[in-house]
Amino acid sequence: QSTGSFKLSSTLQITSFIEIGTMHAKAEHGRDGTGVEVILPTPPNPPHCVHGPALLFERFAAGEEEQKKFFACSAYRNRKDCSLYVLLDKPWTKSKLAERLKIFQEERKKRKWYVANTDRSARVQTVRTSDNMQFCQTCCVFIVAPDEAGFHTNHTLVRTNYKSATNPSTLLPALTSNEGNAQYLFNTNTTQFITDLISKKKFSHLICLGTPRVHEIFSSGKKPKSMLLDLDDRFMQFYPPTVFQHYNMSSNYFFEEEGESYLRMFLKKSKRVALILDPPFGVLARVIGNSIDKLRDLIKEVNPDAEVTVYWIFPYFLTKHVSEVQPTLKMCHFMVEYDNHPVFKKGNSTKSPVRIYTDQPLSEIVLPDESYRYCEQCKSGVPKVVSHCTKCGCCPPMDRASKHCTKCERCVRDHYLHCSMCEGCRPAVHHCKLPSVCHRCQQPGHKRRYCPLVTGNSNGSDAISVPENKLSDGKSYFTLSTDDQKRNLRKERKRKNKEAKKTAKKPKVATTTVG
Repeated sequence: QSTGSFKLSSTLQITSFIEIGTMHAKAEHGRDGTGVEVILPTPPNPPHCVHGPALLFERFAAGEEEQKKFFACSAYRNRKDCSLYVLLDKPWTKSKLAERLKIFQEERKKRKWYVANTDRSARVQTVRTSDNMQFCQTCCVFIVAPDEAGFHTNHTLVRTNYKSATNPSTLLPALTSNEGNAQYLFNTNTTQFITDLISKKKFSHLICLGTPRVHEIFSSGKKPKSMLLDLDDRFMQFYPPTVFQHYNMSSNYFFEEEGESYLRMFLKKSKRVALILDPPFGVLARVIGNSIDKLRDLIKEVNPDAEVTVYWIFPYFLTKHVSEVQPTLKMCHFMVEYDNHPVFKKGNSTKSPVRIYTDQPLSEIVLPDESYRYCEQCKSGVPKVVSHCTKCGCCPPMDRASKHCTKCERCVRDHYLHCSMCEGCRPAVHHCKLPSVCHRCQQPGHKRRYCPLVTGNSNGSDAISVPENKLSDGKSYFTLSTDDQKRNLRKERKRKNKEAKKTAKKPKVATTTVG
């Protein structure tokens, strides 16, 4: 859970779930006339920051012909946390790239808890076997030498033993910045369910991406063998290099030169591999899906006969985005909860929307009887409060009463009403937003990346004429054949956006009641 962006804070209510879903949609085609899209694969030799190689983004706006392409940090989306910003048409020179990369590597090695791979095994052995070891929770380092205690006056010191030294989540303060690491830890019920799920499948190897509590259980000697890959490099004090590597999930990047070699060594005798990951909600699904594909390829390269099963922890309102990048993953209805999350924890009135997406057959996953039942139509466990929807062909993902909306063509919460302005179901009282449209042709029904006006060019430079009612999805679009027609349509759409914003600012209609 240490890969950039955010999860919800305690001040956000249930309507904020819509905002996070909208944020992912806005990255594709925004409702306010602007959007940002990540361009994959990333060009070779991208700029680096202390968080690893940057990703290439494209910012676009309705009515504008030119799109701005730039490199930005892959882990932190707020430029106040990481200021890396390099325009594609003004790239760094090779000498500057090498110089900055060297600076960032040196900066990382200056951290108090940094231990080189060559020294980590001996250091971990000392930490685990010492009877008088202390851990400074203020500095997040072990006090190894007796004279080091003088540098930690008025700090929070904890005496450690073998159990605490092998369970770092009990010692390390969680990095819960919503725009940073978003390091939220599974509660006991969730950890136990995931542990049982993995143990019953009898995997030979387990790769944990940002799930330290799951790794702690299996790294203690329980099968399967486990390796943790995480952006939080403080874990290097607790684990040898064969068990932990500093890793950026967003860019599939190992910070140590030999990091990938250790993973290959770990997978050398793999037969059945489980890959579990819990990225922050704000990380674009395309980015995570790309990293999953690369790790799958690496596993198959090491052992072509190895079976790979994925468990992706993500909220159900982003199911569409998960299905686009990993169509083989299906949603398990188990509700994932956290210990230190202000909203998604057991006993909170707001039920957690976080679920498990997996390519393991759902019929094999047995959910707890006290809260779930078996649906014969879905052939999987579902919450007791939901009913099977014959129109959707499945049980709705939310753990609450729901109904089917014929206009949205999906199940929504029981108290939601369809808003014609938003073109979607929303709470009865809400702030309306303009419906999503494609930024290239300004028409609804598809994303910019799949615009029918573009063929053979992901950047959209080759426009073609599209007859009405001739598209594969059966939807009708305007026929555009000239640049002037497209430009005029964008201008008209931009004018309507401005008029709608002015109308929304008036006190009488700032809040819309539907129904």
